[in-house]
Amino acid sequence: MDNKKMIEELIRIKEYKAALKILLEYEEKGENSYWLYCNIGWLLGRTNERERAITYLKKAESFEEYDENGWLCCELGWNYGGLGKYKLAEYYLKKAKEYGRDDSWLNSEIGWNLSRLEKAQEALYYLKKSEDMGRCDYWLNSEIGYVYEKLDNYEEALGYYKVALSFKKEDTWLTSHLGFCYEKLDKIDKAIEKFKEAEKLGRKDTWLYSQISWCLGKKSKYREAITYLIKARECGRDDFWLNCELGWNYGKIQKYDKALFFLEKAYCIDNTDGWLEGEIGWNLGRIGKHKEAIKFLENSLSKNCGNETWLYEEIGWNFAKIGNFEKSKFFYETANEKYPNENTKKALEILEEVMKNK
Repeated sequence: MDNKKMIEELIRIKEYKAALKILLEYEEKGENSYWLYCNIGWLLGRTNERERAITYLKKAESFEEYDENGWLCCELGWNYGGLGKYKLAEYYLKKAKEYGRDDSWLNSEIGWNLSRLEKAQEALYYLKKSEDMGRCDYWLNSEIGYVYEKLDNYEEALGYYKVALSFKKEDTWLTSHLGFCYEKLDKIDKAIEKFKEAEKLGRKDTWLYSQISWCLGKKSKYREAITYLIKARECGRDDFWLNCELGWNYGKIQKYDKALFFLEKAYCIDNTDGWLEGEIGWNLGRIGKHKEAIKFLENSLSKNCGNETWLYEEIGWNFAKIGNFEKSKFFYETANEKYPNENTKKALEILEEVMKNK
């Protein structure tokens, strides 16, 4: 083939389309070689035509030539990974190792694809190997942080995310994940700070608004939490979780009718959730619908949701409101037996006084 040097020069100066045009013309003229297909495949990958790139790289593979230093396997793996075909990417990238290649780039790529296959522990092994080989940049630290996050090791994840941040100060993805790790470590103020920073950097989606609202609710900032839940709703989220959260926060600011509107929407999505039935019952009690409240609270109690003392007290309170003091006393006594506290004892004293004076 003529003009090899010219093609190599075009590739060196990143004139990929010009180089590709020449190589495809050679193919049209009947040229058929391992070198040609490797180069066409490589160039197509760099112009983001990965499917076509793989077609040509597979043609090169069919020549069964020795893959020096795993070059062809790396190219196939890189393109398959870019197409979301992580299993094939893993296969070819690991095969490249069989040809003797073992550098930071290859280990990084294997780790990245394994992470997407949810093989977090194995992914960490390869990513850390890349780090041990001297790679230290935004990409690698972000990836290691992300894998630690997947493994629920949020302290380690934060450490790597902070190093990544030193390479790239304003990054929406990274800032969002810093917030997520802080939230998981119960550092709620730091989580809110990072989530709001991500919002200022331009992230405006259901995930971010949901995370901010969740943290604000934990800090008893119910009105602001509602503002962010409404933003999440405006972005298209209208599922069980969102309606539960809206209902819970509205209940906390004593807007019981609004709370019930959203809690009942959630109930239409899933009527088997015991926590939700407890919330509906609590809000119904606050607007004087005590008989309905008791039904929901008793359903919740039957599902062992882990808040049974509170439920016994609530059921007792609602029975007292409709004048059924015997039943009220039974539920308060049960609550007191399970978890003695001053409020329950006081309620029992009042009940006994009321029953004595009937």
